[in-house]
Amino acid sequence: MHTLELKKDKIYNQLKQAIISAKIPAGKKLPRETDFAKSLNVGRITLRSSLDRLEHEGYIKRVHGKGTFVSPENNKFVRAPAIMVIRGNGGGFEAPHNYIVPEVIRLAESKNCKTLSITDSALLMFSSADIKNYVKENNVIGIIASMNGFNGDEPVIKKLRNAGVPVVIAHCALKDTEVTGFPGIAINEQEGWEAAIAYLTECGHKNISMLGYGGHKFRGFNKNECLELLKKYNANPVESLLKVVEFDKEYIRNTVKEMFDCDEKPTAILCYSDFSAIYVYEALKEMNLRIPEDVAVMGTCGYPDAKLLTPPLSTVDYEYSKFADMAVEMLQEPGKWFADDKAKLRKKSFKIRKRKSTNIKLIK
Repeated sequence: MHTLELKKDKIYNQLKQAIISAKIPAGKKLPRETDFAKSLNVGRITLRSSLDRLEHEGYIKRVHGKGTFVSPENNKFVRAPAIMVIRGNGGGFEAPHNYIVPEVIRLAESKNCKTLSITDSALLMFSSADIKNYVKENNVIGIIASMNGFNGDEPVIKKLRNAGVPVVIAHCALKDTEVTGFPGIAINEQEGWEAAIAYLTECGHKNISMLGYGGHKFRGFNKNECLELLKKYNANPVESLLKVVEFDKEYIRNTVKEMFDCDEKPTAILCYSDFSAIYVYEALKEMNLRIPEDVAVMGTCGYPDAKLLTPPLSTVDYEYSKFADMAVEMLQEPGKWFADDKAKLRKKSFKIRKRKSTNIKLIK
C-alpha cells in the first residue's frame, strides 16, 4: 500500500514539475494512458490517479473523444492547491475533530497543499456565493468536513453542496453518506463494541459492566442487545451492570461506586470512550481497587494519550490519524469516489489495543 502511494506521489510530482517548467508545453496532447503508463514504467491505475489529481488542480484537461491536454498557460492555477477543512463546534477535548483535523493539516501540507480551517458555524455566516468565490480564488480543490450524525436538513449541507468542489466527510456515521450525498469514511462502531466484549471474555471475565453515553447508548446497541451479546460470549447478562452516563467526572464516579454496591460486582468495565475510562480510573483509585488485578478497564476510540495512563489503557482504537490519510487520498482520487453522481462510503477498520489495563496474566 505504501509503495503504491509513493509511486502515485512520485508520478504526480514528476508530471507537475514537467508542466510547470514547460518541459511538457502548454496545450500539448498527452499520450494514451496505456502508452503513457508504459513509458513511465507504472501501471495504468497509478498513472490515472496522478492524472486525476493533475486534472482536479487544473494542470491538465480531458476532452471527451479527443484526449488529455496540458492546460493553456492562462488557464493553469498559479497558486498552490488548498484544502478547506470544516470542523464541528460541538464537544470538548474528547471530540474526534480535535484529533482528525490537525492530522489532515499535517498531511496536506506535507503534500505541498495549503489548508484553510473553519468551524461549521462560522461557515454558515457566509453566503453560498461568498463560499464559492472563496473556493475559486484560493484554489480549493476539495473540502474535508470533520462532522457526523447528519439528518439531511442541516444548513451546512447546502453550503457545502454549492461550493463547487468535492466534499469528503471524515469520521462519518454509517448513514451520513446516503443522507448528505457526500462520500465519507466510517467505522462500524457496533463491530468494535462487540470485539471488545469478545476480548474481555477471552481474558476470563464473566461480569462485564458497560458504560454507554447519552443518545448513542452502547456504540449503537441498546441494553437488550448488549445482554444478548453477553450471552453470545458466555458472560453473565447482568442488567444492573449496564449504565448510560453523561461525560461528567462526578456522574461517572458515582455510577462506578453504585456498581460495586450491587450483589453482582463487575470484574471488567467497558467504557463508551477512552475519555470516560480516565474518570473510571480515578473512581477506582478512590475505592482502592487495582487495575487490572481487581477490575479490568477498557476504552473505545483510541485516544492517543491513553497509553500514558497507569496502567496503559486497552482500547478499541479507531486510529484517528488514518481518517486524515484516507480523506486526503479521496480528494486526490476524485474519479474513484465521486463517480456516477453517487457518493461512496469507505469503511475503516479498527484495532484492539491490548494493554496492561486488561492484561490476562494479572487477572486473579
